[in-house]
Amino acid sequence: MSEKTFDFSIVMDDEDNSVPDDIWDAIPIKPDRRGPKTIAVLLFIGGLLILFQAYTDYTTHGLEDIPESEVERLLETPNSQSDDPITPEEYQQFHDDARDSGGYLIRAVGLAISGLLVVVGSINLFRLLKSGPKIATSGAVIGFVSGLYGSHLIRIASDDNLDGALLLTYEIFVYLCGTCMFLCGAFSALPLINARAKAALSDGSGTVELTDESGSLESE
Repeated sequence: MSEKTFDFSIVMDDEDNSVPDDIWDAIPIKPDRRGPKTIAVLLFIGGLLILFQAYTDYTTHGLEDIPESEVERLLETPNSQSDDPITPEEYQQFHDDARDSGGYLIRAVGLAISGLLVVVGSINLFRLLKSGPKIATSGAVIGFVSGLYGSHLIRIASDDNLDGALLLTYEIFVYLCGTCMFLCGAFSALPLINARAKAALSDGSGTVELTDESGSLESE
């Protein structure tokens, strides 16, 4: 038998790409409706907590003097851990300085606006509207700025009148407020970043895009 030989040659063209540029655009993205709704529930709870803190700050700002029983309760633990206890008069002076600086009022107004926007945004996000995460993110930014600034003013008042564990508490609260509002903003913006979550959102116009067999888009 004669031996057959086969000669194969492959011609490569450097200018032609073996993978089309638009291959990723052709891959369909499956919308994720459960993820945005889960985030919406978490944002709604967070918005209520923000509103509660705003109400607490507004109530504190309206007090000329903290009730003596409340002052004793607040000072009991810090004074038990310090050799130089804080007197009720020093704490009342701290409250007066913090109130006069506007720290409580700035934080109350800012967090009230922030909480309302986060709640409204979470409701729209639960309805899978694109405006939801945008509104909630705006609220988180407002809460971040006003919360940090108001807490900073209160911390300055605590530096002048308090010391020990209670002073450290107000310093930590500045970072805690900023961290919580940053996380709230990150959760709010997540549906705008994640491709599957973004694909599930609509603009509320009621238009639905359908793809026919030829790949063209039709609107209903």
